[in-house]
Amino acid sequence: MVSVIIVTYNGEKFIERLIKSVAEQTFRDLELIVVDNASKDKTVEIISEFGKNSDFPLKIMMPEKNLGYTGGVNSGIRNSSGDFILILNQDTYLEKDFIEKALKGFEDKEVGLVSGKILRFDRKTIDSTGQFLSLSLYPVERDYNKKASDIERKREIFSVCGAVAFYRRKTLEDIKIDDEYFDEDFFMFFDDIDMGWRANIRGWKGIYVSDAIAYHFRSGTASGSGKLFLTFKRSPFIQYHIIKNRYLTLIKNVKVFQFILHFPFIFFRDIVYLLVIVKNPSILKKLLSSVKIFKKAFKKRKKVWMKNY
Repeated sequence: MVSVIIVTYNGEKFIERLIKSVAEQTFRDLELIVVDNASKDKTVEIISEFGKNSDFPLKIMMPEKNLGYTGGVNSGIRNSSGDFILILNQDTYLEKDFIEKALKGFEDKEVGLVSGKILRFDRKTIDSTGQFLSLSLYPVERDYNKKASDIERKREIFSVCGAVAFYRRKTLEDIKIDDEYFDEDFFMFFDDIDMGWRANIRGWKGIYVSDAIAYHFRSGTASGSGKLFLTFKRSPFIQYHIIKNRYLTLIKNVKVFQFILHFPFIFFRDIVYLLVIVKNPSILKKLLSSVKIFKKAFKKRKKVWMKNY
């Protein structure tokens, strides 16, 4: 069985199209779990109406408060029963054979993560064909902004884009820390590369399957240097999580010698964060108040690497 998990928050603009694309999948042994993070629009109403005529199990979870993306996903995973877990952003939708074709990527038992070809809503531009790490150890979406083409059917990747992320349950159980699959200190952002990095440390492989096609809206899309400085356009709330999670990811996953080797690239890449903080000093204050979270990351690091020492 495949468990499809969607975390929603004020997603009425996209959610009907997404759920219909799940319902139309050629692969039928699936369940859908929606975790709504206290939406104030008609998201839950739309999902509930759809559920009345659904021919597969559909569960709507409504926590009393916003658990963040990572907390919402974890709630969905804990309440799922599939051997494979497909996690979808609310601003995505799938081709009808996406799950059927993506599952072929798991034929090798060492594969724990699968990415399909994720296109933008224009159906022509690539959003992601998996992730890799740059010299600054920063996550990069492979083939980002390229025109869609017949890229090789399968290839190894480092991680999967969180918008359409397919995992083997055994992988999730192997990399979870205590009772958390996704790190709930992240709240949102960088959770996908953190998951992929931990999976790599444990020896799991990631695979890209080109004929499994999905679509992602990706608001605020930029290219080249514009994407680097997109952080300036974010709200202080999001800027805080981006900066915090960048370093939580490094603390937990990077080897010491690897950090030293890549430090010059990390330093110059992250100057942008210093500029963001100068522009909005309240972010620095919030980062300093998050000392406990960073201390926890060092403890989690020991558990990430425990089986590999």
